[in-house]
Amino acid sequence: FLLMHGCLLDSPKLLSDKLAQSAWYLPPIFWVFVLMAALTVMNMLVGVLCEVVSGVAAVEKEENLVNFVKGRVRKIVEEIDEDGNMCISKAEFMQILENSQACRALQDVGVDVIGL
Repeated sequence: FLLMHGCLLDSPKLLSDKLAQSAWYLPPIFWVFVLMAALTVMNMLVGVLCEVVSGVAAVEKEENLVNFVKGRVRKIVEEIDEDGNMCISKAEFMQILENSQACRALQDVGVDVIGL
């Protein structure tokens, strides 16, 4: 009963008036409960919103990094690609690993270039 009227604010004035008929000190206690319940729900909603925004920001950041590295590596592959088919042969791959810009770009996204 208190949840319906106090937290969900389903006509709290009616309950406050009924409580006032019982004892004079009950309505202020009830209104403190209503205030605390409203603040708690508001804080929960703000927390959920912050969590969603931080999740979206992390995904966007990683997506931007991958696109940036892909563009850098694509330029390097276009320069090194000998036959122009945009497929990398073993010799072309070794040339990419010898290119410092390509190695730095791959390390930026977590590729272990030394292990390759």
